[in-house]
Parts: sequence; C-alpha cells; structure tokens
Amino acid sequence: MASPRFPFRKASSYHAGSLFLLGLLLLLASSIARAEGPFDDLIDSPMYKSPDLPSPTVVEMVSKKTKDLWIKALTASDFDLRRKAAEAFALAHRRGVKGLDLAVDPLVAALDAQEQHPAVRLAAAQALVTMEAKTAAASLFRHAQSGGDLRHLVEPVLATWGYRPAAEVWLNRLHTASSSDRGLVLAMRGLAALGEPKAADRLRELALSEELPPTLRLEAARALAQIRRDGLESDAERLVADVSPRGFPDRLAASSLLRHHEGKVAIGLLRRLAEDQEPSVAALAAARLLELDPGLVVPVVERLLASRDPNLRLLGIETLFQRPSAKHIGFLGDRLDDPQRDVRRRARHALVDLAAKKEWRDVAVAQGMRWLETRRWRALEQATLLLALVDHKPAAMRLVPLLNNPRPEVGITAAWGLRLLAVAETLPDAVRFIEAQLALSAPKPGVPAPPGYVAEHQLSHLNQLLGMQKHAPAAATLRKFIPRKAERFGQEARAAAVWALGMLGEGKTDDALAGQLEARLNDVKSMPPEDYRVRWMSAITLGRLQAKQAVPSLRLYYSGQITNDTVGNACGWAIAQLTGEPLPTTPTFTIQRLDWFLIPQEEPG
Repeated sequence: MASPRFPFRKASSYHAGSLFLLGLLLLLASSIARAEGPFDDLIDSPMYKSPDLPSPTVVEMVSKKTKDLWIKALTASDFDLRRKAAEAFALAHRRGVKGLDLAVDPLVAALDAQEQHPAVRLAAAQALVTMEAKTAAASLFRHAQSGGDLRHLVEPVLATWGYRPAAEVWLNRLHTASSSDRGLVLAMRGLAALGEPKAADRLRELALSEELPPTLRLEAARALAQIRRDGLESDAERLVADVSPRGFPDRLAASSLLRHHEGKVAIGLLRRLAEDQEPSVAALAAARLLELDPGLVVPVVERLLASRDPNLRLLGIETLFQRPSAKHIGFLGDRLDDPQRDVRRRARHALVDLAAKKEWRDVAVAQGMRWLETRRWRALEQATLLLALVDHKPAAMRLVPLLNNPRPEVGITAAWGLRLLAVAETLPDAVRFIEAQLALSAPKPGVPAPPGYVAEHQLSHLNQLLGMQKHAPAAATLRKFIPRKAERFGQEARAAAVWALGMLGEGKTDDALAGQLEARLNDVKSMPPEDYRVRWMSAITLGRLQAKQAVPSLRLYYSGQITNDTVGNACGWAIAQLTGEPLPTTPTFTIQRLDWFLIPQEEPG
C-alpha cells in the first residue's frame, strides 16, 4: 500500500398466541428445507449438568490501536483496503465487540466521499446498518436513491428505524410509472412500516388493478392492510367473487386486505376464504379468524386437518388446542403421526400442555398410549416424548420393546423415555438390553463391529438411568465400558457409564475403580488420546468416590482457575470435593483475536 503509510500485518481471512400465528404462515418453506435429525432436540444428557460446572465469560475486544488502524485504512488509496476496513467494523460488531461508536463518523465519511468506489460505499453502508448507526440515516437514505444494492440494503432498515423523511420519496415512487418492481415493493413495505395514511388511496388502486402483476397487487394489499385496519370489506368482497383458479390472485389479495379486520361482514368473508381451495388463501383467513375467536375456526377444523398443506394443519392444531374437548384431543392425537415433523411436534406440545390440566390429563395421555400399540415410527416417537414429559409411568414397560425398533427416532427416544420415567421395574430390562448390545458389539475375527450411532446413544441414556437410580446390580455391566477396548461401544456410552459408576459409588471407597479411572484421565499420550468426555466423567467420578490418591493426577489438568477446558474444570471440581479447596469464582476473559484482516505489528494476542 503506497499511502497512507503505517505498519501493519495481515492475518488469516475470515469467512464469514399472535406471534405463533404470524410466524405460522412462513413455516412451510423453512420446515421442509430442514433435514430431520435422528431424535428430538429436547433429548438431553444429565451427566453434562450433574454437576453443573461453571464456565468463563469470554468478551472479545479490539484494541484502540487496531480500531485506529482500520479507521486510517478507510482513507487508504487502495479501494480493496478501504472495503475490508469497513467490513472489519461490521464483523467486529457481529462478534460482540464493544466501543465501535468511534467508527460511525469515519464510516459516514467513507460513504459520502466523492468518487468513492461502489464496493467501498456498499461496505460502509453495510457496516453502518449492521452497527445500527441511526445517526447515519440521512446519509444512508441519500445514497440509497442511487438504486441498486444500496437501495435494497438501506431502505428496509430505514423502515424499521421509522425514518419518516423517506415517506415522501416512497409516496412519489408509488405514483411513478417508471418505478421498478423491486423499487415499488420497497416503497410499499416502507410506507406500511411507517403506517403512512397518505399512501392508502394509491395502495388501494394498485391492489385492485387488473393491469398490475399479481405479486405487486399482493404487496399493495398487504401494505394497505397495515395502514387501514377497517373499511376494506367491500373491496375484499369484490375480489372474492371469482372462485376459479384464475381468481386465485384476487382472493389472496382479499385475504391480505382483511388481515387486521373484524366485525360481522369481515368475519363472513374470512369464513368463505378459510374454505378456499388454495392453501395460501385459506391460511391467511383462518389465521385471522383464529386471532379473533378460535370458535370461528371450529366449523372448518376438520377440513384444515385434512389439508395437504402443513400450515393449514398447524392452524387446525392450534384451534383444537384452544377449544379442547374429548373429540378435539382425539384429533390432536391423530396428528402425532403427521408426515410433517413440525406439525406432529406441535400436536405433541399441545397434548403435553393439555395433560397439565386435571380435566384433560387422562384423555391426552390416552392419545399417547394408543399409539404405543402400533408400528408407526413417527407416532411412536411423539407418543414416547409425550408420555415421558407428562411422567405417565404406566407407559414405561411398553417402552422396553421399543428399544429394538430399527428407527433411531424410536429406539433412542425410548431409551430417553425410560430414563425420564425412572420406573424400578424397567431397570433389569435395561441391564439385559445393555448386555445384549455389548454381546452384539463383541469383536469377531476379521470383522469390525462398531456400535452404531443408535446403540451408542441408547446405551448412554440407559447407563445414565442406572446411575441416577443407583441400581447396584448394574455395576459389573457398567465397568465393561471403562477399558479403551470398549471404544467399540461408543464414547458417549462410555462416558455415561463412568458417570453412572460415580452415582452408584458416591461417598464410597473403591480403590480398584479409582485406579482404572485415574488411568483414563491420564491417557493423553496415546494415539489417539482418550476421549475428552470419558476423561471429564472420570474426573467427576473420582471426586464422588473420594479418591484422594488421585489428587496429584487431577492437579495435572487443572490450571487453578475456571477456563473453557471442561476436563480441567471437572478436575477442579473433583479437587474441591476431595480437599475442600473452593472453586474460584467464574472469571471473565477478555480476548484479542489475531484473525482480523489488519492489525498493528506489535499487537499482542
């Protein structure tokens, strides 16, 4: 770089109720795009929270010298350096760095500089938007009028900031025939966010225009509905007249116009629209009816539940939940087998909430129990989750056979459910299942025998169950997981077994077991070294076994303070149990990263 001159070094590059209803309409696309995982997100492992080890607070900082260097780079002759400097401020803000206000004025200067490179101007605007620099709104808006990427970056943000000076420009754009479609959409959305009443008449013209593309008419209808929340019934009635496929855009616009309306006429129109053959039309109307009164949706709830559209089925579930009856709870139970994951999860959540009410508990629980008699894997998973969450212990023995289900969603959830229900009669079955899995995983000459993902997590939950229930007959089985050769059972299962042995032997002396676990803790030079989870739980169990002879080994991995090293923190906890030395308070670490695009030559790490 020729000018200005300053010492620098380059580091590695960085690559960077009503709420339910409103979110409901956007759920379909996102939910279909997500791949289904092997088990539900709520399935946990208590061994990682018992004990609940402290962890440090880490605060990132950028030194004053580095910030000054970036500010200087904003005026460098090389446009790419200017661009990267602006991007660095945006990245620092996203990383949570404080004290970046000093960059606002230099970034505005970079944005306003004459003959500024477009890439730099865009990066400066992006940084100001990211930093929520509302004082830069006027400058941002001025440059946004040049169009292109700047307009599409800046104008939606100004709308959320409530920047009223933009209203006049947006109003003019509504009346300009040469306005681009994207520019019109930005203007409509901005005026809607501002609630600008002067836009209402023009938006109405656009929404009703037969010459305008359907997408723009729909945008106009949505914007108008935010500004005028009554008085649009006659326009909506005109739009619903054509019930043929050709009239779909009109009916969608009608549903949008009535999005915030109420009253007898509006409700009548919304009821008609809620039965529309087009799911997007019906969803908007049904969502509004549900907000007004769930009873208004009850007449069409079976139609919603039978729809091929997940959004409509979700609206049906919400209606059933808000208007519970034995019949409606039965319909909720049916949705536990819904092909769409988010739908069946919502049905389960609704049943869990209803089961918390005395008058509906038995009916809700019955929905889970009936599915345990089937082979429908989706329903089996949700029924298990439901029954475990409501602590219906009579379900426990029915979960035991599900451990052998080939679907991971069922097999793993069944093991988790047994752990939650914690019924003593199932403990011998858990031990027998573990022993059977260990036998299946036993090495055979020339045949590798990995445990498999499902078996590993099943064994983990069952091992934790046995430890939490202090089931002494399981000790011999749990010890089989300790040696390194037991890696074929899976590290998660091994760690759980070690943790469970600590629960079983808490407060008791067992020198042989302590010796085995100390060896696991110290196995850091093997290739590969012992798994960190096994070492973590070995330290915890040594503390619970009062294995004072292990204190020197524990000190090897404990720095004397709380860090982000879970094994070290576990060793500190164990030392506290064995010696009475208190754990230090949770610290706050301030770190300076060296992976910024530009840092001073003498900057410490």
